[in-house]
Amino acid sequence: MNVYPASDLAQSQQILEHLADGIIFSNQNGYISYANGAACMMVGRPISEIVGYPITDILTRLPLLASSADHTKSSRFELNGRYLRGKAVVLYNQSNEAEGILTTLHDITAEFELEQSKDSFLQTISHELRTPLTAIKGYVELLSTGASGTLNDSQKMFTTTIQRNVNRMVQLINSLIFASSIKAGRLEYITGHTDLTQLIDQISRELQPTAAEDGQKIVVEVAKEIQPLHVDPIHMATILEELITNSIKFNRPGGTVRVTAVPDTMNGNAQTYIIVSVSDEGIGIDPADQSHIFEEFYRATHETESHIRTRGLGMGLSIVRALVETYNGRIWFKSTPGQGSTFTFIIPNQPAEEVTPAPNIT
Repeated sequence: MNVYPASDLAQSQQILEHLADGIIFSNQNGYISYANGAACMMVGRPISEIVGYPITDILTRLPLLASSADHTKSSRFELNGRYLRGKAVVLYNQSNEAEGILTTLHDITAEFELEQSKDSFLQTISHELRTPLTAIKGYVELLSTGASGTLNDSQKMFTTTIQRNVNRMVQLINSLIFASSIKAGRLEYITGHTDLTQLIDQISRELQPTAAEDGQKIVVEVAKEIQPLHVDPIHMATILEELITNSIKFNRPGGTVRVTAVPDTMNGNAQTYIIVSVSDEGIGIDPADQSHIFEEFYRATHETESHIRTRGLGMGLSIVRALVETYNGRIWFKSTPGQGSTFTFIIPNQPAEEVTPAPNIT
């Protein structure tokens, strides 16, 4: 528990008035007793229309953390055309008695607009690039079949190289478009059920030849009682393929990739959630990289591992997390450098709009 002496903070009003961040104090009854100039500007009200009013009336979009065990969590919301990041913590006196709540507001409008511009640019350029690449891909495939004449060995080698690299570029562009669609809330769903057992078996079989190139094997352990899931099969396939591919990529030669899936129950109901784990015995994730592993365009470096060939844009795990969270799921990982990593996600067995978020069970 953090102790914030409310009396000391109140004596620092002159300093608080010079802060760029908004500061709001409210008493134990939830009524505002102080707000600095930055807070008044962000809220869009004069001090006379803030002090003495319930904080829930002034900041309707900021969930106060009095009902949460996490006293460090912040939330992002829109207010008066500005985008803010807010955080609320309980104030205690020297006797550890709660005296009120300290709310801090940080204006992230410029940051938010930059992020939106980046997403818009990526989506636009991705669509523009996909059209000519599709044409190139089609013509190369025609050439490789001999449609314009028989190819000699050198020509076949050239067309194969072009085809391989064009396919890779198309995959990267599709990943960018897919990621942009998720973030913008334009993700399309196929309603119905997904046979998770069959899907895991199918993807594992498809990736087994890739694993075998390095002497690896994929072991699947799926509980027999698992029932079909209320998720889009394409989305679930994307999640599983990315996690298993990552495990193969960063596994040690001759190692094992293990995929497990078990049902989880709450309140006595059968299979309220599904818990899926993908683990390897590889190089693990450096502690310095672990806090960034789900970030877009982030790729950890592996200079000492000559067999690791990291490719792509660093979008895979960010897409996986976005997809899992789209279904009110949770994803996390445990990793020890030199010993391997385990990625685990839990996902509800009901449609996303009909279920409460999956619990944090890390």
